[in-house]
Amino acid sequence: MSGASYWRDWQGMSPAARLLITNGLAFNLGFYMMMPFLAQHMGSGLGLAGWACGLVMGMRVFSQQGLFLLGGTLGDRIGYHPAIVWGCLVRSVGFVLLGWAESLPILLLAAALTGFAGALFTPCAQAYLASECHNPSQRQRAFALHNLASEAGMLLGPLVGLTLTQQSYTLTGFLAASLFALLGVLQYRVLPKRPVSRQTPRGAILSQWGTIVRQRPFMTFTLLAGSYQILFHQLYLALPAHIQSLPDSTHLIGGVFTLSAVIGVLLQLPASRLVERRLGVPLAMGLGIGLMGVSYLALPLLAPWPTAGVMAQVALLSLGSILCFPLFAAQLPRYAPPEQLASYYGFYASTGGCMALVGNLLIGFMLGDAGSRPATAIWLLLALIGLLVGLGLYAHLRGSVAAGTTTP
Repeated sequence: MSGASYWRDWQGMSPAARLLITNGLAFNLGFYMMMPFLAQHMGSGLGLAGWACGLVMGMRVFSQQGLFLLGGTLGDRIGYHPAIVWGCLVRSVGFVLLGWAESLPILLLAAALTGFAGALFTPCAQAYLASECHNPSQRQRAFALHNLASEAGMLLGPLVGLTLTQQSYTLTGFLAASLFALLGVLQYRVLPKRPVSRQTPRGAILSQWGTIVRQRPFMTFTLLAGSYQILFHQLYLALPAHIQSLPDSTHLIGGVFTLSAVIGVLLQLPASRLVERRLGVPLAMGLGIGLMGVSYLALPLLAPWPTAGVMAQVALLSLGSILCFPLFAAQLPRYAPPEQLASYYGFYASTGGCMALVGNLLIGFMLGDAGSRPATAIWLLLALIGLLVGLGLYAHLRGSVAAGTTTP
């Protein structure tokens, strides 16, 4: 499957699907214009204490990861279109406040609004995109293109934000907010307003969530795929701790995220073609997350050449990620009733966020004092998690295919 085929797929998609894919670029562009510089702005610019900065950052993560399930459930009940539009507008308000606020209470409100907005539009946008694709192969390519667009936004956002923040963080917030407001208007005009399915559960939300939890194949998939978040989020915790323990290595932090984004932009479509031509979904998913785990072994194995070790680890982690990450979102509709698709996406995202939190607490405890070299046991544990989860995903998906598992 060539790049020309992906272009033909793009041309053959509905205007709604193309907008939803393009959203990946625009959402990450706006988000990464601000977020990488928020902690520095609060600490150096506003003079807030470290605990206050951490509280604001934690509020944003909690209000997004913790509310994905609620956001998805609301989308199933009120419709994807209004949920996506309101999500964009709420994030616009949140970003204006983040750039303008100088007091802790308003910053906390801004962080909560920004996080809730993501919890509202992300699962609904994923569900809408999945529903716009007529078959699993098209859905798989659509999410690969969405991941490519997201990686491009992740690459460009900090570059734009750095330029703007040097002038004024308030200006950065206003422009990022304007982008999300524009996106909200675009979604309102372009995305069709679908009627909400009459089959959507209208009873107690907790009863609906209980039904999701009792769906054993979905829960198995979610717990295995959610382990991706444990491995990926060490880019923000264990790897920086390792880099900080190295002499004269401050330049490596920027290089890590640049390399990760460049690999995503350049190799996402070739990786997706490899999945279609050679690997298949079960093997690609298991191999991808296994490679992410094994990547951490590069740090102790290349300890005499620490810079090479860090860059090799990031390259392998990113290669594993582009193999498996788009497949998670593309495969999830196999387990979900169409009228509850956003709820299932929200549950999956919330579970991954909880697993990332637990994983970070465990790894953070193992890291020890700041500035000390992380123990080799951390890298061995992460490699073991990747290998076990990779084998588990491969076996689960192969078993589902053999049993003929379909959307319930």
